[in-house]
Amino acid sequence: MDNGRKTIALLLSALDNSYDESLCKGVNLACQELGYNLVVLPGNYIKREVTAKDKKPFIYQFNTIYDCVNSSNISGIIIAAGSIGAFTNEDGVRSFLDNYKDIPMVLVSSIYNGYTCVNYDNSNGIRDGLEYLVEVCGCKKFGMLKGPSGNSEFNQRYDTFMEMMNKYHITITEDNICNVHPSDDNHDACKAFLKKNPDIEAVFCINDYSALDLCDEIKALGKTPGHEIKVLGYDNTIQSSKAIPPLATISADPVTLGHEAAAYLDLKMKGSNVDSINLPATLVKRDSLGTNDNAYIGSSSTRHLAEMDTDEAFDYIFYRLRRSGKSKEQLPEYQAFVKLIESLKLFMNMETIDDDAYFMVSRYFGDFASCNATRYADIENLTRYIDQIKVDSVIRMEMESQINFEYIFQDLYKTILQSTDSDIRASEDRNIFTREDIKKFVQITGDIKDGSDENYTKLLSHLEGLHAKNGYVYMLEEPTIHENMERFVPKGSLKLKAFIQDGSIWNIPEDSQSVELSNIFNNDFLGGNHFSMVMLPLYFDKTVYGFILLELTDKIYPNCEFLSFQLSQSARLINLLK
Repeated sequence: MDNGRKTIALLLSALDNSYDESLCKGVNLACQELGYNLVVLPGNYIKREVTAKDKKPFIYQFNTIYDCVNSSNISGIIIAAGSIGAFTNEDGVRSFLDNYKDIPMVLVSSIYNGYTCVNYDNSNGIRDGLEYLVEVCGCKKFGMLKGPSGNSEFNQRYDTFMEMMNKYHITITEDNICNVHPSDDNHDACKAFLKKNPDIEAVFCINDYSALDLCDEIKALGKTPGHEIKVLGYDNTIQSSKAIPPLATISADPVTLGHEAAAYLDLKMKGSNVDSINLPATLVKRDSLGTNDNAYIGSSSTRHLAEMDTDEAFDYIFYRLRRSGKSKEQLPEYQAFVKLIESLKLFMNMETIDDDAYFMVSRYFGDFASCNATRYADIENLTRYIDQIKVDSVIRMEMESQINFEYIFQDLYKTILQSTDSDIRASEDRNIFTREDIKKFVQITGDIKDGSDENYTKLLSHLEGLHAKNGYVYMLEEPTIHENMERFVPKGSLKLKAFIQDGSIWNIPEDSQSVELSNIFNNDFLGGNHFSMVMLPLYFDKTVYGFILLELTDKIYPNCEFLSFQLSQSARLINLLK
């Protein structure tokens, strides 16, 4: 059935890290605003050789989902071509993009002439950071954690780094450059890099993930990031502001990036000529640069924190909520923040502190903590702003009131610290099944006794642990051998064996299972409501059995690989028992 909604596809190289998750959330938010369905395809790296050392030699099967979308089943496509093609060259990426040449397309985090690309500026913010390290911090011995050469954005960051080194006549040797993976564990590489560079003073990293790994290894040597070695990251992920010490970085919010990419795609789908765009990226100074000043970059110039009104302070601290889909005034975080800050600012005109003011502030402390506002806050910016209120207040107070005021702020900092710790634990809990969920999920999906079609409902059982109420199991007419580097072309129609909709699981009669590839995202079983789905392959070694579409929830993001692996075992067993 035609539900009147067009479907956009988002192609990524993974979905289990906060950058790709945030990028996806930005696209998803825009799709909701624009009235599009969204299907997310978290494949793997294209044209990547499989070696004997690979721990997951068949992970390339995730790329089969890329071949399930075409102009017959989607209306537009957003591709993170730089990350997907990180292990190939430009010709390899362009060959991949040619598969979708008949579809309105926007590339994100990628730079390729002839395509509409939405990126962050990979020059100005980096120049500002490196200039600060040389001219203010006095650093002369530099290194860089460099990403794969197949990623055009990483190449641009490297070129900017080398440009600045040449500007300041700083020699960079091969030992000063360390190749890292943008999302994998890089602790071993960072350890080897520090061993080769015992006198290094500053390191620029291609993203926050690699920078945080480097900070871990610096601390393992008994040193402190920001003191003996300055560290500068890129992206301004949530982890960067909550790190100890907080990580200086270049702010390039992936939620905004994804939202803008979808907005540009919407224009292209409506026939507009759209040029590429570079969104502004700015330097965020934090302790890993050895700085904690009280200046910030406002809309027009650098100003003192005390000059900010409450609205501007909220934007400065809670910039991650700019794409929440709601007006600022509707956000509980905004309401709690305004009450807290305005109550604190009352002290700026007091010579003595009365009990009423103290209890009012205490109450708003509690409201601020209870709405989990710190989850979205830049903690460094929050504490700096509150510090400035404190400084501007005590200068007018009598000595006894200054002491009492200090107790108030001790309570506030304790509240922030406890909330931040809870946020980290909640984030970790959100990203995984509980042990009981995993046990039950494995038991149910492994309870296959024969090869009948009724068993496909087992693949959709116990999804409540993932907060997913909708999903669809598509099987190939026959299992298909698929080699690495080959395109995967599904033969014939797919078989929709079972689905779960709003929590109710259904088997499909044999004579109603056939679904053409052109209708996998738009048929009588999907319903007419807006959906955001993720597509995963069902495979074992070189054999592909089918695919599963699952509702995209917060708990799905980090568990895609586990879900694909476990559900693939069930699909294989059903096939073997036929």
